[in-house]
Amino acid sequence: PFSVYFNFRIRPEVLEEFITYINLPAGFTVCPIRCVSNDTADYLLTLNVYEVSGLAKGIRAEWSTYIMDESSKPRYMVLEAQSSETSMDPVDVITKKGIVEHVSDEHSIKTKVVSLQGEVFNARIALNGDEEKAQIHGEWIEANDYIYWRNGICDRSYYDAGMANPKARLIPNSQTEFSDQTHWAKFIDPKPKHIIKYETAIELVIMPWHNI
Repeated sequence: PFSVYFNFRIRPEVLEEFITYINLPAGFTVCPIRCVSNDTADYLLTLNVYEVSGLAKGIRAEWSTYIMDESSKPRYMVLEAQSSETSMDPVDVITKKGIVEHVSDEHSIKTKVVSLQGEVFNARIALNGDEEKAQIHGEWIEANDYIYWRNGICDRSYYDAGMANPKARLIPNSQTEFSDQTHWAKFIDPKPKHIIKYETAIELVIMPWHNI
């Protein structure tokens, strides 16, 4: 299935509450980021749902926000990870098998993610084949180079052109149906700022525990 990023704007009036809630390690600061060309920087919560093969397998879902690293560049901070199969991550080491469903055909993409608290995110995207091409901002591409986790561990990632020069589409909210009962819903706008669908597979190498 297509890799999909649901980028939700964190509501300004609850930003401080969100920062307190995620309880990041000392030295980490949540920051705004630009995802597509001509974008304005916003504080975002991203849900990325994708299929992975290799050491980790299955469908993964990751809720992430963005933090400023020591080089003053925005980077991913994974807040919660779910997998349809037993997997690995630097926080739990073993990611227990959860409920993550993500299927697509030429007409639609259907996604279901159950959070750690048992709450459900559901989305259905209708595809008509003429969605606008997404011009991805370099800031968002570079954010993938270093992926941090809530315990402060950082994974170093190396990508091919599938991420560095991606073929992607912007999905308008008018083509989507959402139901979000997760514990993240109270912090974000009810509809995403962007929905970005990647059209090709991404090959990557990860150096886990890079900063240990």
